[in-house]
Amino acid sequence: MSPALVVGPPLVAGLVLALVAQRRGWSPPLWAALALGAVLRVIAMAWAAQDPAQPYDFAVDFSEAADEVLAGRNPTTHMRDGGWHFLPFLAYVLAGQKELGDLLGLSWNVAGRIVPVLADLALIPLVAKLAGERGALRGFQYACVPLGVMVSGLHGQFPPLTLAFGVAALVAARAGRAHWAGVLMGLSVACTNWSVLLVPGVVLAVAGTRRLVVLGWTAAVPGLWLLSSSVFLDTPVTGLVDLARAIMSTRPVVGDWGWTALVTGGDQTVSAGLGRIGTLVLVAGLLAAAWWWRKADPIDLTLVLLLVFLVLTYRLGAQYLLWPVPYLLARPRRLTWPAITAASAWAAAGYLRVQPFTGMGWWQFHGVWALSSFLVIPFLIAALPPRNAARPAEDERAAEPVRETRAQSEP
Repeated sequence: MSPALVVGPPLVAGLVLALVAQRRGWSPPLWAALALGAVLRVIAMAWAAQDPAQPYDFAVDFSEAADEVLAGRNPTTHMRDGGWHFLPFLAYVLAGQKELGDLLGLSWNVAGRIVPVLADLALIPLVAKLAGERGALRGFQYACVPLGVMVSGLHGQFPPLTLAFGVAALVAARAGRAHWAGVLMGLSVACTNWSVLLVPGVVLAVAGTRRLVVLGWTAAVPGLWLLSSSVFLDTPVTGLVDLARAIMSTRPVVGDWGWTALVTGGDQTVSAGLGRIGTLVLVAGLLAAAWWWRKADPIDLTLVLLLVFLVLTYRLGAQYLLWPVPYLLARPRRLTWPAITAASAWAAAGYLRVQPFTGMGWWQFHGVWALSSFLVIPFLIAALPPRNAARPAEDERAAEPVRETRAQSEP
């Protein structure tokens, strides 16, 4: 049976619930949001576990990284070129999942998705906390958003874990807990390189010399995980610098999204030339955005950097589209939901329609899918916040029907 017929209806139902909640101003209790979020993700996970068409990175790279760690080897230096270019932290998590699966008699298709699903569930209360006054509604909506369900339950990818640490770091920073903010931000960076985009918002959320505390921990925590390669794995101390270079590098895979898809006609390929050009364009765009929104609320600044990255990037996986969602929900505006809906629909087309194909069928559908990203990018641009927004006007409007109803019910 097609995955679109099995997983599609729950995803659509979740999106509809999120939109109805927005319209009616619901504020469900946390337990209800967690219960619904768990049901949606377990449905996706159960289908994905028995699906013969597994994402390549999940089925091959993640599993091999776990095996390398369990054998005492560093996956960055022992796996295929580009197969693993992360700090050991995630590899340790993968190894833990594999060991847990062996202990409980679970297949890798199940065990390998446990941490992403749990991390995505942890984002529900974190988004609620970040959103503040309307937190119950925003946490419920995150539980329903199809992107989180697909990235964790279907793909088994790790953006939910990276985001859980990143959002928690911003929550801690806004509460004035600089040490915790730095440690959590360091863990987020240890997950994957892109989370450096979250650092400016966390740093600016604290004041004075506490910013140095945040930066210190943000640098120290990944450094400790790098050093662990010489303690627990087979990387000599003299090889740590080369290992760091390898971790910070990425293969210039292009053609999946945006302007590089237009250049390649939607064909996925490896191009050092496009990678160099894309890096320059991306860095220039991010620096310009950081300067233009430099006085924005830390949540807005974080959202801007993530959206600009998605608009300009030369390479993209569908899981990348989850990055801005917690921040979009924490500071929603008129065009927040069109952006989330468009991104969810595009990701669903990839996960439910393109991924199941193999051979020439995959290439044909992939080209159309990659080129259709131009339908999503305008929505992401439109979701950019105003330069100096004090509070989203949408949030005020969403609360008005609730106040009116209460007023009418009073004697």
